Amino acid sequence: MSRAYRVLLRAFPRRVRREFGDDMAQMFDSQLAAARAAGESVIRIWVRAILDAVIHGGAERLSILRERRKNLARELRRWRWWMSVLKQDLRHALRLVVRQPGVTIVALLTLALGIGANTAIFSAVDAVLLRPLPYEEPDRLVMVWEKRQAEGVLDNVVAPADYVDWAKMNTTFESIAAYTPMTVDLTGVGEPVRLPAAAVSPAFFDVFRTRPELGRTFRAEEGVVGNQRVVILGHGLWQRMFGSDPSVIGRRLVLNGGSHEVVGVLPSTFEFADGTIELWAPLALEGVSQPLPRANHELFVYARMKPGVTLQQARADMDRVGAQLSEQYPQTNRRHGVWVMALRDQIAGPVQRGSEQSQSIRGGLLLLLGAVAFVLLIACVNVASLLLARAAGRRREMAVRAALGAGRARLVGQTLTESLVLGMLGGLAGLLVAYWGIQSLRQLTPEALPVLGLRRFGLDLRVLAFTFALSIATGLLFGLLPAWHLASQDLHNVLKDGTRTFGLVRRRLRLALVVGEIALASVLLVGAGLTLRSFQALLQAQPGFEPDGALTTLVTLPGRRYGTAETRLATFDQLEQRFASIAGVRAVGATSHLPLSGQDSRLGVTIEGRDAPTGSPTRAHPRAVTPEYFRAMGIQLLAGRAFTPADRAGTPLVGIVNDTMARRYWPGESPIGRRLVIGGTTASVDVIGIVADVRHWGLDSPVNPELYLPLAQQPVFGLTFVLSTDRDAAALTGSVREQLRAIDSDLPLSKVQTMKEVAAQSVASRRAAMLLLAILGVLALTLAASGIYGVMAHLVALRTAEIGVRMTLGAKPGAVMLLVLREGLVQAALGLTAGLGAAALIMRAFRARLFEISPADPLTFVAVTVILLTTAAAACLIPARRAMRVDPVEALRNT
Repeated sequence: MSRAYRVLLRAFPRRVRREFGDDMAQMFDSQLAAARAAGESVIRIWVRAILDAVIHGGAERLSILRERRKNLARELRRWRWWMSVLKQDLRHALRLVVRQPGVTIVALLTLALGIGANTAIFSAVDAVLLRPLPYEEPDRLVMVWEKRQAEGVLDNVVAPADYVDWAKMNTTFESIAAYTPMTVDLTGVGEPVRLPAAAVSPAFFDVFRTRPELGRTFRAEEGVVGNQRVVILGHGLWQRMFGSDPSVIGRRLVLNGGSHEVVGVLPSTFEFADGTIELWAPLALEGVSQPLPRANHELFVYARMKPGVTLQQARADMDRVGAQLSEQYPQTNRRHGVWVMALRDQIAGPVQRGSEQSQSIRGGLLLLLGAVAFVLLIACVNVASLLLARAAGRRREMAVRAALGAGRARLVGQTLTESLVLGMLGGLAGLLVAYWGIQSLRQLTPEALPVLGLRRFGLDLRVLAFTFALSIATGLLFGLLPAWHLASQDLHNVLKDGTRTFGLVRRRLRLALVVGEIALASVLLVGAGLTLRSFQALLQAQPGFEPDGALTTLVTLPGRRYGTAETRLATFDQLEQRFASIAGVRAVGATSHLPLSGQDSRLGVTIEGRDAPTGSPTRAHPRAVTPEYFRAMGIQLLAGRAFTPADRAGTPLVGIVNDTMARRYWPGESPIGRRLVIGGTTASVDVIGIVADVRHWGLDSPVNPELYLPLAQQPVFGLTFVLSTDRDAAALTGSVREQLRAIDSDLPLSKVQTMKEVAAQSVASRRAAMLLLAILGVLALTLAASGIYGVMAHLVALRTAEIGVRMTLGAKPGAVMLLVLREGLVQAALGLTAGLGAAALIMRAFRARLFEISPADPLTFVAVTVILLTTAAAACLIPARRAMRVDPVEALRNT
């Protein structure tokens, strides 16, 4: 019965059941028990309970509905009231904007610069660092490197034999693929052209889950030697050279003298870190006649983890694989391991440089984002100071509003609405600045900096949402202070106009804002100054060669037409002789790896006579060169002899080491006459000379051990020729093209650059960062100067009566001028002191980005001090001269 009654109680609302249900059920049970004891029928009790539930339960539910309707009506009225208030405030704010065009224009220009700069930099940060990678399930993508922990290297490129073993032995990867960049000569389609290309293992596109727009991707059997004569075109190449013709599938192209079939075209949406690649070919690692090398490291390895596998599990699995290979191949893999890195953490930098460059790109973007944030803060301080000055004329207006019944929240809301309108208008103007800034960033970004996403940043929805949010936050930030002061003023004192307390407080506050503005500007200027000083030091660094008067060009001989080493050597020799015959050329040399070009290779070496058990792993960076290369490049021979034509095939192998390799592997002794063995082979090389160090990777990069080998003993397919001249090096381009065509008309002229251009490209990213920081520094300085000028001009206007009294009592105009100047310079000095102290602490975090410059560089700090104080004095000069020219009689009359 109790359970049935509780079902009946559901006629009441839940709150009634929760509060009275137990009592009602207990009373009902008592009534039933009493009726049974008296021998009465229980039907009467049930009828009464049912009627009670229907009547009173319905009434309670109707009451709740009425209450809800009243609350809804009340909320609707409140909402309409707020909308009406907002509409009024918006109209008033827009009228104020139109009524005070001077204040509006200055505020909008200031905000547009701050918001626009932040939007432009955020678009780059978002594209490179924040957006998900443009692949399916990107969290499962990783890069796999060779780890040499004893040398502090976690991202060494991979030997082909190691990659093949990794693919067979791992248990955590769904697919794994290798990639290596290269160039190919395309002939038979107009003029011969050299294209940036990549050789990839057939599983490469499976790793990235890429489907072609036309045709297919590579098949497993096309990774076997003899079956690799197929290519996939990049979308840009397909459009540019083949007019987006779908019938290109099945067409045969002549690449490096051999026929290759086009089997696919990649979609326009496919993105890779090296966006310059236009053609993809299979990497054939199966069916080779000789064992794959373990000492030559040239492959970049990508993998997709199996579903459910974590990065830690993949690392543990590959640690196991690395340990097995180290035990199985101690000569080449001793102390070598495997390192797995999430592609998200790796992709921000060029593939060829690994994590170090990735951190450099990431750090540079975050540094710029911090710099523009400082600019925005300075802009907010400027606008807040401007609005505080405007608030002086609105004190009585706000007091009258308060006297008529406006509450403090209402006054604050109105003032904040005005600030938000300014912020939104500043954001709209900032979009124009951002568009210009994004175009400038694209122009400043070096073409040779292949960073995924950097070329596709722009004003998309995410960036527009950021600008909208930033405009609102900015409006609130610079509007809070004026709103609080206007709403918190003393009503009676303002209406009587018998006190100057508010003006005194506001004056102190504006002075504090100027001090903060100077502090922020000084931090930004110190950062820009240290970057400039670092760049100057970088340009003055000795590269180890003479970049003036040198022209370079890359010549790659197709293997199909130049298959034998003798043929290639003879062709290179003819080219060298023809280039040397060009008028004005004083020396011609060639190398397989040009300094500062991004080309490199590494191999393990064994030093004969070295104690193997206690010695650390040794490696060298080999370069095949011609005998005249050192003279053409201006590389100094420190000891021993250079190569001669006698160092040819069939003679004892010889090599020249750089100074770093000599000091590292033969400390305290001369390496000349000593021998080393190239890893993975039995080839013994006699060291015949030592040359000066060359900064190969960059002017700010450490020098690695380099081993120079004569071209005749180490024949290659591609060489970069260096022509040294006393004339304009660029003027030799036409003659170089003629001499190349005289040898082979199908050979394209590729990468024709002066060494000065090569060196400039190597520091292009630092130059771009320096220019951006310099622009932001000038912008911060301009805003700070305008802030000081605005505050001092307003203070002079407020103190007109005081100045009139001083001059009436005998103060000289020059003394009045010095008074105003001194006050402005004191503010600048206080802000400068705080800013330089903060800069000394903040710049320590960016020590790694500075080249041979201390974060506390005295010259930079002195220069910033002089610049800011000079700027502050210039900004104070006009208000000071205005104060000096105050008419005492007129000032006292208007008091």
